[in-house]
Amino acid sequence: MASSAALCIIMMATICSLVGATNLYRVGDAEGWREPDKNDAAMYDAWAGKYAFRVGDSLAFDYKNDSVVRVSKRGYYHCNETGGGSASKDGSTVFLLDQPGFYYFVSGDVDHCKRGQRVMIEALDAQRPPPAASGPAPSPLPSSAVSWTTTTAASLRDMVALGSLLFVASYCSYQS
Repeated sequence: MASSAALCIIMMATICSLVGATNLYRVGDAEGWREPDKNDAAMYDAWAGKYAFRVGDSLAFDYKNDSVVRVSKRGYYHCNETGGGSASKDGSTVFLLDQPGFYYFVSGDVDHCKRGQRVMIEALDAQRPPPAASGPAPSPLPSSAVSWTTTTAASLRDMVALGSLLFVASYCSYQS
């Protein structure tokens, strides 16, 4: 009897931990990491504004003939840092948001950075709710396959976890 209760508690704790799983975001969605068009210099600001990033999430930068560099706030605003030699040039780079706070990324090409190929991300503590939006809502952005897949996968994961949790709870109450 006691072992059944312990098993139920372990199963429920495991399922609950799965619900809090992290997300992988593709920077720029379908556009990837590229120099913005002349009339779209704020494209990465708009992209970052669509999401509430949490500690544990990851950012995937996909690019061709370019690079990505994590820099300081000053390097972000002035496009003049090299990131201490940490420029990634392999075409696909993933950064883990491992602590709360701001993260700054720029293109390794200074001209691309000055034309808007840079992004600032705030990673919120996983336990803290996102801040309420103030001001008018941003205009809707076109959806992409990547963001749709991320949303659908997260929703599906949550539904499966909830269903599993309900099943375990019913099973545990039946065993009592």
